[in-house]
Amino acid sequence: MKDYSLARELNQKIVDGIFDGYREYLEVRREKAKKLKVSGAYAWVKGNHIDHHVAVACEPFGVESKLAKAGLTWQYLQFKNDDEEILFIVKNARYFNPDQVDLGKDATGRTRNKKMSYMEELMQINSEIDFNEVPLEHGFTNQLQLELLEDVYLNEDVNKEIAKIKSKYKRFYIVTYKIDENQQIEKISLWLPNPANNKAYPVEDLTKYINATHAISIDEELKNVLVNDNSSEVNLDAHVFGIALDDDAKKKEN
Repeated sequence: MKDYSLARELNQKIVDGIFDGYREYLEVRREKAKKLKVSGAYAWVKGNHIDHHVAVACEPFGVESKLAKAGLTWQYLQFKNDDEEILFIVKNARYFNPDQVDLGKDATGRTRNKKMSYMEELMQINSEIDFNEVPLEHGFTNQLQLELLEDVYLNEDVNKEIAKIKSKYKRFYIVTYKIDENQQIEKISLWLPNPANNKAYPVEDLTKYINATHAISIDEELKNVLVNDNSSEVNLDAHVFGIALDDDAKKKEN
């Protein structure tokens, strides 16, 4: 079988960057909670800090970062290694749905109703991969042979963008980090999404790269701030307020 995992050194730097970004985010949250009478909006900057530090950590390994948009205003980074012909993004596992990748989950944990077009486009990079050859984590099986690829209408501009991306990259990965009830990062995973059935398959558990240097101390004061933030996210989902617009919303804008 082909090896679809990433280099060990790169995996380690991805994990390092995630922790560096999360640690910086915690410092900002603590500071703003003390200085401002209202600071709940800072709950949304976690991804910015993590993306930034993953970019810094991975740059020495030939990984370049590119600013991209999900919708009109929501920004994130795409990480690219042209020599290896790979592209990956980093996502909070809370909003990731491995069974319906282009829908994801909302802040309540429910599957969203509308597609995220940027995810649908990026997944097309993997359209030439034979997923029956992809070695998966223990306990998972590939059901590709039971799935059918449905025809999905994409407009001309989207098709051109997909063609351009597919000409440069052969593999697209999603790295997810999961935060537990104690506000600690408990799991980091590497996924390979399949556009044929809209599912993502776990290629490697990167949690094994977490070590003693990643330890983060969270006192009760900060924990209470973060818990309150999570409660706010349930009522203030970014997608509901158009931070990452759905396809239908974008069509209305055009």
